[in-house]
Amino acid sequence: MLSGGGARGLSHAGVLKALITRGYVPSAIVGISMGAVVGSTYALNDNWFDELVGMDTSGFPVAPDFRMPGFAARARGLRTALLAARDMYFGWGVGARTETWGRRVLTGMNLGKNLEDGRIPIFVCATDMLSGSRVVFSKGRATDYVYASAALAGILPPLVDGPHVLMDGAYADIAPVDIARATGVEAVIAVDPSQRENATGPKNGIQAMMRSIEVCQYEHARLRFAQADLVIRPAFRQSIGTLEFALKRHCIAAGAVATRRAYDDIKALLDPA
Repeated sequence: MLSGGGARGLSHAGVLKALITRGYVPSAIVGISMGAVVGSTYALNDNWFDELVGMDTSGFPVAPDFRMPGFAARARGLRTALLAARDMYFGWGVGARTETWGRRVLTGMNLGKNLEDGRIPIFVCATDMLSGSRVVFSKGRATDYVYASAALAGILPPLVDGPHVLMDGAYADIAPVDIARATGVEAVIAVDPSQRENATGPKNGIQAMMRSIEVCQYEHARLRFAQADLVIRPAFRQSIGTLEFALKRHCIAAGAVATRRAYDDIKALLDPA
């Protein structure tokens, strides 16, 4: 079960790589937000790891940074902030202009396939913004439902799909362990890339908004993750914001390290004597 976490969610790629290297191949994956991106790429693309390591992140919105010295740098930060405010107030958010780019990236990673075409079952979770309920997809165009699962409010437009208005799956359920159990697997291993503490704190409104969502989810997440048989929690050497994709390689490495440190627990769970 691969949870969200934005950029930190790329640690799932490191977790999967380390598990498979040790001979533990997942029989099904449930993905939420970035976990859906990683899980669907693994299930649908034989070159999944290289695709995730090399994923184009150039189109993700850049948060304004007022820490840079000099008038020109501050002016650029102000312009970025004003554009972000305009896009959020009059449209869907700062990433709306890059929606087409994002869908193209997803299609390239999942090879334009449907969810049911995977080498293993892949379940993608999104939130219906009308009912507030969790919606789970295991069939249909992967790009559409993975996009919906990762569409952050205030950043990207929702996916309108029949009676549903779909956005990031973590809003309704950040750790749908019950979906994983319903697939009939022997054990559920969940990956939690959250950061309970943030040493630096938000530097602007966008960062504050993203951080506030994470804080609101903590208690719910704790209860949901407790239902898994084992939880792998990558440790990051620094605070990593939801949209800080420049640190993606660090996140992937953190997932691999956390999995290697959990090998004894994994062996006890999956290969009991």
